[in-house]
Amino acid sequence: MNGFTASKWQIEDILYDFSFFFAQSSARSQDYLKVTETIDEGFDRFLKQFVVPRWIEIGSIIERIIKQWPILIDYFITYLPKVNKTIATNDRWRRIKDLLERKQILVLFHFFQYLYKHPFWKRLVWLQKQKLIVHILYEECTDFLRNVLQCFVKDDLLINKTGKQLLTVQFDVQLNQKLESKIEIGDSTRLALNELSANDRNVFFKDVRDIYVMITRELLRLLPLGNDLLRHLQFMHPLVRQQESARTSLMIVARDLPQMLSGNDIDELHAEWRMYEDENIPDEWYEQVSVTSELPQTTRYHPIDYYWKHVLSIKNSSGNVKFVVLGKLVKSLLSLSHGNSDIESDLSENEMFVTDDRSSLNIATINGLRATKEGVRFYGAGKVHEVPVSKALVDSIDLAYSRYSTDQEKTQQIIKDKEALNASVQLLKENELRLAENEQRLIDEQKSLQNELDNASKMLDEANYRLQAAITAKNFGDIKTAHLLIESVSKKMGFLRTQLRRNSDYLSEIRKKLRYE
Repeated sequence: MNGFTASKWQIEDILYDFSFFFAQSSARSQDYLKVTETIDEGFDRFLKQFVVPRWIEIGSIIERIIKQWPILIDYFITYLPKVNKTIATNDRWRRIKDLLERKQILVLFHFFQYLYKHPFWKRLVWLQKQKLIVHILYEECTDFLRNVLQCFVKDDLLINKTGKQLLTVQFDVQLNQKLESKIEIGDSTRLALNELSANDRNVFFKDVRDIYVMITRELLRLLPLGNDLLRHLQFMHPLVRQQESARTSLMIVARDLPQMLSGNDIDELHAEWRMYEDENIPDEWYEQVSVTSELPQTTRYHPIDYYWKHVLSIKNSSGNVKFVVLGKLVKSLLSLSHGNSDIESDLSENEMFVTDDRSSLNIATINGLRATKEGVRFYGAGKVHEVPVSKALVDSIDLAYSRYSTDQEKTQQIIKDKEALNASVQLLKENELRLAENEQRLIDEQKSLQNELDNASKMLDEANYRLQAAITAKNFGDIKTAHLLIESVSKKMGFLRTQLRRNSDYLSEIRKKLRYE
């Protein structure tokens, strides 16, 4: 969480130093394990590597550091300087040594462990669920913010405040914050505080207040507490079925979705909800009662889609589905995702399937593997040996090879068709290229013939001029020469015009072919 950066102690940097100090050398890890054997015979877990995106694991990392704190002090401050004289030149070692010599660092780790375990861990795990929780997401987000505020804000400012009302609490004003003795930091942190001086305790509590304020600001920025649609989706919860607020929320949501429901649908929806309120719905549709040896009786709820599957299957006396419009609306709303966990899980599962030695798997094979795994999860709760073996399943297995062969034949036919199509396309491109080349050649010839015709026309004009001059001068020799020149030029011009017409006809045919192809 970005709230941890509100203090001068950067938790990421501290964990990175511990993690990378051992990651850079396997010998350091072995030496550390040897030191632990002389101090703690019950030691069985090494420090975990810290990765920023995996905040869900930070609690176990901090827990191990706290448990191994005496070992870390002995290893970094006593053991390493003895066996490695050059360790003093290592910047990371100097930073770690400086941290281990400060008592407030251990207090800080205790506080971070409390902060992670109580306000955060439960919600982080809850948000990773693949179950449908959109109908309780608003309430959980509200409780999340309230739990954080209760850690450092005076209780009288939070009493009877829910949802949007919590957004008005002035949590960053110190007068509204609890006294140091009342701020929630955990019992282990309180005990560790006894080792600090009064001045260090004051600095620590100032950092704690800053951290809580920054975390609250981040939650206000990220949590959808101002989303009215999400707030009204609570009407789908079975426990609010007969409450007036649920009916009001239903109608607000329906009117906010005009692209899904028409005016007549909304009227029908109101009537169906009235019938739903009066319906005799068994508790078993939404409650799971389990008896354990530790607790006399605990109540758990079925997933919301399990409940609505039964409700929407209710039929009237005519045998028709009773809740048509309500079912249309509820199914659409239950398709909303509460976060990115589903997508991230899908990507992780795909990555597990497509390993280095299976990198050539196609999409159909991956989908088949995913479908098989989902089938095991659905029918056997994730356990292969609990999947019921039915006749349909056995028949499907028997026909698997024939379906595979048929699929292979179809695939090969698709490949052949694609190759034939590519060949025809290539032939077409080559033909178009040849026609284009011929077109350009004819255009060049046309330009050349036109130039020759223009020159011949000029020569004809010159011959006519000479003929007129010879006639005026009554020079019969020049007249004969002019006649011969005019006759020669006229024949050439006739030939050139014929060539131009033929060239134009060829060019028109080529352009027509290019246009149709």
